Amino acid sequence: MIVAVATAGTPVRLRVMPLGELLDESFKLYRRHFTVIAGVALVIVLPNLLLSLISGSYRANPFTFLTNVLQNVNNPDELARLQARQSQYTSSPLYLLSFPIAALLVPFSVGALYRAATSLAAGNLETIGSVLMGTLRRYFAVWGVVILGALVGIGAIAIVTIPVVIWVLIRWSVAIPSLFAEGIGPVNALGRSWNLVRDNWWRTLGILIIVSIMVSLIQTALAALFGGITAVLPGLSDDIRAGLLTTVSTLVDALVGAIQPIAITMLYLDLRVRKEGLDLDQLARQASPGPAPA
Repeated sequence: MIVAVATAGTPVRLRVMPLGELLDESFKLYRRHFTVIAGVALVIVLPNLLLSLISGSYRANPFTFLTNVLQNVNNPDELARLQARQSQYTSSPLYLLSFPIAALLVPFSVGALYRAATSLAAGNLETIGSVLMGTLRRYFAVWGVVILGALVGIGAIAIVTIPVVIWVLIRWSVAIPSLFAEGIGPVNALGRSWNLVRDNWWRTLGILIIVSIMVSLIQTALAALFGGITAVLPGLSDDIRAGLLTTVSTLVDALVGAIQPIAITMLYLDLRVRKEGLDLDQLARQASPGPAPA
């Protein structure tokens, strides 16, 4: 049912956007198309969340395990029991299955929200299903960007220094929205990002840091709020409480985390305006006369 929900609207008004306007446009797009964006974000995380709940591996949460260890640091028998239970959960076949599933879903977890953001920002009609199908059509292209970025990052770390790796990755930071917005391949998408970020490296880095901090703070605050509510709910067993906590934290992270790819998409559009006059192109298309009447 939710896959049939569609949203469309006017395109984002392209112009040079200072940080405040860039963030404002990001939140506007998120609110205007919340059903589709939130639906895509949730669909992406559901497979491994369900596997975690069904297999019971959510009980192997490192934070929960560490908390239990600290609470029983003077009780060797309880520590041994906790260690044995942790090993049991992490060796579960369903838990191990979550890793190949996560790998298969990488293009969706990396690219689907960019696919939604680039298309919705252009004013196109989208549903959850159309976003996922559009991502599927670029499945191997997204993998290409991920693999090339990882290989260069690993190789650069082995040969040079981490600051150089950071410099390269920032230059490639708008490759995924380039790939979806322009329909190009992974190598060309990395090249487009490289050229767009040129002369805007420090500004791009600053925006990425601010957006990451903002998203992390919202996620942490909401997780603490709902986690606190879950912790004080009466009549729940430890297992049910842990399952609720895992579910809530996963869903909160997915919904709030969707802000980041939207903001990076807005950054991509802003860079195109600054480097290529994209706003003038948009205005020219809007002002062009339609076909003459018959």
